[in-house]
Amino acid sequence: MKMTTFFKTAMITGLLSLCAAAAQAGDITARGPVSFSSYDMDNSGGISQQEFNTVREQRMEAAKASGRLGRGMSNAPSFADTDTDNNGQISAAELQAMQASRGMGRGQGMGQGARSN
Repeated sequence: MKMTTFFKTAMITGLLSLCAAAAQAGDITARGPVSFSSYDMDNSGGISQQEFNTVREQRMEAAKASGRLGRGMSNAPSFADTDTDNNGQISAAELQAMQASRGMGRGQGMGQGARSN
């Protein structure tokens, strides 16, 4: 039991350290799509709910710092919306599908959706 608690604490501490490093590196911007590697902070090949939420929080902070106040974040897809196979991890394909469905990668930010021509 003590080992399990120690392991969880070590994992959380490591993840927080990675989050801080990513934020300092400026990988997370207020607008536009976030790369899979920016979400997958532990390089596990999948995005956990904790990683997803951490990046979302970093984006909100970046939006506030840029004066954008996080417009559209209330419409941003949730972890559950993106994890379409419900396995508790977001794959690169799931992230790409979510971003494509929202028109991301064409100069549009989180929550703004695709624009028709």
